[in-house]
Amino acid sequence: MNGKLYNNLGICSLSIAFTLQRVGRLSLSQALLIMPIVAHEELLQYMARKSTNFNSIEQIIVRKPECFLNFNARFYDGLTVSLNAIQFLSEIDFIKLDGRDIISIYSFSYEKSMGKRANKIFTASSHIAEFVGSNTLNLYTNLRIEL
Repeated sequence: MNGKLYNNLGICSLSIAFTLQRVGRLSLSQALLIMPIVAHEELLQYMARKSTNFNSIEQIIVRKPECFLNFNARFYDGLTVSLNAIQFLSEIDFIKLDGRDIISIYSFSYEKSMGKRANKIFTASSHIAEFVGSNTLNLYTNLRIEL
């Protein structure tokens, strides 16, 4: 399946909204890391497990190194759709932009009509929030994102 169709504006918007409402506020830099996680099926599956626990980003990278081999490429592949999703969520008043931060102002939860993938993303969103909530410089360094 074409990744650009599978990881579209709707999926990205849901991913950011679900994750953001778990923590209330994320920096733009942190929010841009959500889509590369959701775009990797094995990593998303791992994050959706109730048994998943980790103390640091380094720990999860060591446990699942295969999930991070092409993270930089996924980051840049999803950058445009992530920025569009943030703009879309702002336009429909789900989020508020505050300087370099994004604040959740509207909360909603998964409904069965959203589909199985949305359910997986919703379930994973607490772990995704914990993951991207780490120190931003540390995240970008450990994920080897080339700026």
